Amino acid sequence: MSYNTNKNWMYSLSGRYIHLWQWTETSATDSLTGSGGTYKFRLPTEGYGKQLIYPNEDISSGLRVEYTAFSEPFVAESLEDTSSRYSASTIAFVDGGGGSDTITDTANGFDFGTTDKIRIIGSSSNDGDYQLTNSAAGTLTMATGLLTVESLGESITIYQIPKSVSDADVDESSHVNLNRMLTLAVIDYINAQMKESVGDLQGKEYCMREFWKKLGDNESNKRNISISFPASPFAIK
Repeated sequence: MSYNTNKNWMYSLSGRYIHLWQWTETSATDSLTGSGGTYKFRLPTEGYGKQLIYPNEDISSGLRVEYTAFSEPFVAESLEDTSSRYSASTIAFVDGGGGSDTITDTANGFDFGTTDKIRIIGSSSNDGDYQLTNSAAGTLTMATGLLTVESLGESITIYQIPKSVSDADVDESSHVNLNRMLTLAVIDYINAQMKESVGDLQGKEYCMREFWKKLGDNESNKRNISISFPASPFAIK
């Protein structure tokens, strides 16, 4: 396996799952000693150049992952609606001083809403969550005093995350911080408790069956099943 990968990690978010990768810029090598000296050569089964590889299961000294805790029970958007995502090495960060801070992209690839909340990963100094005040294809704008100056060059990913809603602002338009299927399951569970409180045990059992059914549907939606069929015999004359 390539060396120096224990210092560089990449991850992507898929729903509530983290996909973890290691980043390598070289390939595996070995040494061969002969009459003319010692020679280094690259193993032919390994790729060469910048690439993502599957991480070794034995991570030296462990790996600290800071991930979203369920501390924001309500959001202004459902998880399925926060799908905007952009990765590039043409992104730079600008400290606006007394004015608004901005994120610029020389490739003009941003496709975020004017007031979206975003998360940044892969930068040298600006990883974190930010609330936008304006958005255009080449510039994202936010409040002053949030960003550190950083030139383009790093491979940076910016993606949309749900905007949290304070307890005082929760209304009919707010979403539970779950996907739609699990939100419906929560509603069934609450209905079951309400049925029980008035002595309607049959109604409670019905709601609980619906609750468990939706939990099962949510899990099955995560699994992609493929079916393989044997190929028909053939011959070449």
